[in-house]
Amino acid sequence: MPLSPAERRFLRNWEEQRQGGKASFVGIYTFGYFIFIFMCGVALGLFSGLRLVNGKLLITWAIISAVGAVLAAFVTWRRFQQKFQAIVRREVAEGEANANAGQPAQPA
Repeated sequence: MPLSPAERRFLRNWEEQRQGGKASFVGIYTFGYFIFIFMCGVALGLFSGLRLVNGKLLITWAIISAVGAVLAAFVTWRRFQQKFQAIVRREVAEGEANANAGQPAQPA
């Protein structure tokens, strides 16, 4: 089965993103996930009527957001890496099958 356009895009994008290595990827994604999780928590707190001017509550939520962001970044790296490896393995196996299909049978 040839690569779909979505798989081609993923492979190009993933090759580009992982050039800096795992530490770079996790650092960038941790920052993004932290902002997202923290802002969602603040919005949820405001809509639920919590008083967020309390410094302890904000610091606690920031710590929870930081831990969640690091975990989410590592899970994202692992999931993308597994998807990449599965596509590559599939393509290598298909290439070997196609190469073997064109060869004549070996005498015993």
